[in-house]
Amino acid sequence: MKVPEALLSDADGTLVNTLNLIRQGQYETSKSYLTRQGIAIDDLPVYDTYEKLLNQTVGTSARDTLEKTLRLYYKNKPHHLLNLDFNDLHSQLNPVQDKIAPEYVKAYDGLSDFLSHLGKNGIKLAIFTSGTSHHIVRNFGIALPEMGLIDLYTCPNISDRDKLTTFESTVKQHYGIPEFTVVTCEDITAHKPDPEGVELAMSRLSVTPDNSLVLGDHKVDMQSGINAGVAQRIGITHGFDDRPTLEAAGATDVIDELTELTINLQ
Repeated sequence: MKVPEALLSDADGTLVNTLNLIRQGQYETSKSYLTRQGIAIDDLPVYDTYEKLLNQTVGTSARDTLEKTLRLYYKNKPHHLLNLDFNDLHSQLNPVQDKIAPEYVKAYDGLSDFLSHLGKNGIKLAIFTSGTSHHIVRNFGIALPEMGLIDLYTCPNISDRDKLTTFESTVKQHYGIPEFTVVTCEDITAHKPDPEGVELAMSRLSVTPDNSLVLGDHKVDMQSGINAGVAQRIGITHGFDDRPTLEAAGATDVIDELTELTINLQ
């Protein structure tokens, strides 16, 4: 594995374990919203079925995932979809996930050491995510309490953009990473697998596809890397997609945990 000048990484399912936060949060939000819309109890989503469908639709924005999952769930009962406002549904997601995040968000094993390793070896870092600034600050603040940002996402008098700026500067200082940036869904017009997020990340770090490496747990991460021309694309299996899926999507290597990448980036 060639040591890159910059590592371009997905967030959820790759660096932070938010799988159950996403699943439980979207399920609880959808069920509560549908109840208020008058959907009968017997027709409300059942968690096991909802989770299986969400695993098929996740990878783009949370708003799109909510809509796609419910459209699959009610494909045989489309009348339940007629009066749904998916923007309104999405607006109710953050309060639900904020409440349960401390229980469900975890750092993947080796995350802190991995970030320190990037800093010691002078490797730039970008996160490209389908999530928002709020999600990044909340999830990483909880997952990495050593940064002292665990409650930053709850501060009412600071904008999400300013919170993200604080997060970026703290990561650089705490782990010694030479350059660090976060590209969220708020920064782009096209979601994965479109290359826009990866291309913007490389532009901010002043790197090229030849000296970059994409890391992700989902097929759309690999596809985004291909579409951006990044030659090295590492899939990681502790998130949403398994090894065969990542390989089929174009991963040049597949690992099972962050410590493997730490060892290889020597």
